[in-house]
Amino acid sequence: MRINKLVTALFLLLIVNTTVFSQATTNSPYSKYGIGVVRTQAFTQGFGMGGVGVGLRTYKDINLQNPASYSAISVVTFDVGYTNNALTLDDGTETQYQNNSYLDHISLAFPVVKNVWGMSFGVLPYSNVGYKYDEVINDPIAGNISFYNEGSGGVNKAYLGNALAVKVDSTSNISLGVNANFLFGSINHDQRAIYGDLANAYNVWKVRDYSVADFGFDFGLQYQKTFTNSDDEKYKLTIGATYGLASGIKTKRTEIIRSFSGTFDFGTIKDTIEFIEEVEDVIQLPSELGFGVSLEKDNKWLLAVDYKVSNWGAIESNDDLYTYQSNSSFAFGAQFIPKHDGSNYLQRVAYRIGSRYSNSYLTINEVDFSEYGITFGIGLPVRRAENSYPRLNFGFEYGNKGTTEAGLIQEKFFNMNVGVTINATWFRKRKYD
Repeated sequence: MRINKLVTALFLLLIVNTTVFSQATTNSPYSKYGIGVVRTQAFTQGFGMGGVGVGLRTYKDINLQNPASYSAISVVTFDVGYTNNALTLDDGTETQYQNNSYLDHISLAFPVVKNVWGMSFGVLPYSNVGYKYDEVINDPIAGNISFYNEGSGGVNKAYLGNALAVKVDSTSNISLGVNANFLFGSINHDQRAIYGDLANAYNVWKVRDYSVADFGFDFGLQYQKTFTNSDDEKYKLTIGATYGLASGIKTKRTEIIRSFSGTFDFGTIKDTIEFIEEVEDVIQLPSELGFGVSLEKDNKWLLAVDYKVSNWGAIESNDDLYTYQSNSSFAFGAQFIPKHDGSNYLQRVAYRIGSRYSNSYLTINEVDFSEYGITFGIGLPVRRAENSYPRLNFGFEYGNKGTTEAGLIQEKFFNMNVGVTINATWFRKRKYD
């Protein structure tokens, strides 16, 4: 066994994980609320198929969305992804363009006992915070108040997952899986108010920092049935379910309120009004229930559909501007490979398409809104190296989120996800003449 290769890969993965994800960000004004914009957990294959994953079960792709899928992994599999987000923000009067890029995920999976026990671990962003905007509010007493708002940071997720599968009969199996998740990161909110119409009045500068570190768990179940038709063509039907536990994530909150004179950029601190240092706090996350079904013709085509519901409505907001509501999401995806062993390269490419829709878990200024996206993607096989089978995956999504009602922002986005998947047969025994 080339165990040293696995040890080296694991070590490098851990080193990279602790440093790169602090750079992940967003430019969405909706990241101001709560824990930020909660990200999809789909890797590049699922991303190009509308974000499906609950019912996906393949031997060569890591599927974080349902930990029960890890038992299907037949070889050591490494997956890394990179994302670019392009946003157009419209408030009804003017339009702004924003763009950012970041490392999306790093993950490794391998069979402990082939077709019985699989493991996976990795790291990825759980939520992103990133906004910057000015606004002017007219107060009946204070007159015009100019606000500067800025936020940054986010919460990352490191996970370790296990799955066990048992045969039901010669053509079907059932698998159970669990992810142990460590959520960590920091969130910063910076707000400055200038009272331009009040003579001799000092302005106010409020900074809130949250440091997050705690554990959470999610579980998965998959049942897969293999059958053949009259032409001896093989099909696989997979039914999946997931459940994420509700949790109170421990945080430490530091808050400073100061008075200052001058402008946003060139101010002079006058006094500290309030200082709260590292007070223990809790960020509530909801339970989530997911269902998914996929049907696959072996090495030819794949159809999948997901439905998820998150119980955000059970969480109380600590801000008068927004409340939480339970939300549901629906996703559909398809993949087609013309001829996986064909001599023509384009016949071996995986072509993907999908769509998704969800209502937001936020109600802002008493306004509800939704989000939808249309996706497509391709999976490109790369010339194999020694004992490895690399693939280059691209996923693209165009969609819309929000509304211009009640002073809100409408986002139109174009997201691109680039991923590299390597299936490595490091443990294959050598044959000698």
